[in-house]
Amino acid sequence: MITVGIHRHVEGFAEKWMEFLSARGVRVRWLDLLGLDPLKQVEGCDGVMWHWLHYPHELRLAALPILHVIETELKVPVFPDQRTCWHYDDKIAQACLLDALQIPTPKTWVFWRREDAAQWAAEAAYPVVAKLAMGAGSTNVKLLRNRREARSHIAAMFSRSGIIGSGLHRDRTTPLAVAKDIAQRLIGGVGYMLLKKYPSLPRQYWMPQKGYVFFQEYLPDNTFDTRVTVIGGRAFGFRRMNRPGDFRASGSGVLDHDPALIDLRCIEQAFRSAERLNTQSVAFDFLFAGPERKPAIVEISYCYADWAVQQCAGHWDSRMVWHEGRLWPEEAQAEDFLKRIETSRSGQ
Repeated sequence: MITVGIHRHVEGFAEKWMEFLSARGVRVRWLDLLGLDPLKQVEGCDGVMWHWLHYPHELRLAALPILHVIETELKVPVFPDQRTCWHYDDKIAQACLLDALQIPTPKTWVFWRREDAAQWAAEAAYPVVAKLAMGAGSTNVKLLRNRREARSHIAAMFSRSGIIGSGLHRDRTTPLAVAKDIAQRLIGGVGYMLLKKYPSLPRQYWMPQKGYVFFQEYLPDNTFDTRVTVIGGRAFGFRRMNRPGDFRASGSGVLDHDPALIDLRCIEQAFRSAERLNTQSVAFDFLFAGPERKPAIVEISYCYADWAVQQCAGHWDSRMVWHEGRLWPEEAQAEDFLKRIETSRSGQ
């Protein structure tokens, strides 16, 4: 009997993985890979699965190194594997990777020195999009409309304090929101001066972002983006509509699952890109660029909201054949992972 160890998480895909694997006769062992002796816990496991999220302490300090050692040193198949997840929630890594693989993306500029960024900003065509390396749901993304806004952003990113994740998006839509923002800043500053105590930070964004700037080409006339999720030989597609009066779609919660409205060029490009990335699971965010409105991949992610994928009426296979019927992404991932374990055990 095959034994799969799953890191049990209060959020994520673990419970459904357990359900689908158990239905196929697989023995599931719950793991606590954030506890003591994580490598000893996986002894006897034929595979290990861990759906980890955006929390930096879990992402940078635990999941990546632990899964890397299990996969490369213990030779135990893992999900997600390194090819799938090493660039997760790191837009700089994604930009480098997509560029190296010649996958179509908006033009991207990353600067590690303030003087280089300032020189570029003085000559750039505006508007441009500024992003932090981390963040999901359009957090940490804003539109810079002119040179003054770009200079201000550069100064903040190369300051001693930098920008705390989600800080690009403070609510300044009402006088009350502005007053609340200013009060929070003053309280934090006074608290530090008097008590030498940093203000509390959100759990998922405790890493200040500084010492770099990330700019991306603004692609106008996009009222939605197209999210295509590729799991093995399956592609699920839906559209995400922009927020009212905003250029951002991710995180809007306004979804359109009509497959007839999906530009099939996005599906084809998603399959080609997933093959080049050699990934177990990946979600692509597409916008359309230029007068020919060619699909361009803005970001990628190994994980995503499972319910949004499950609401798709069906999926395309790699031959662009449509298959009717809803499917939980966890089931597709579990099915593919089980095949990988069986292949590994047979020595192929």
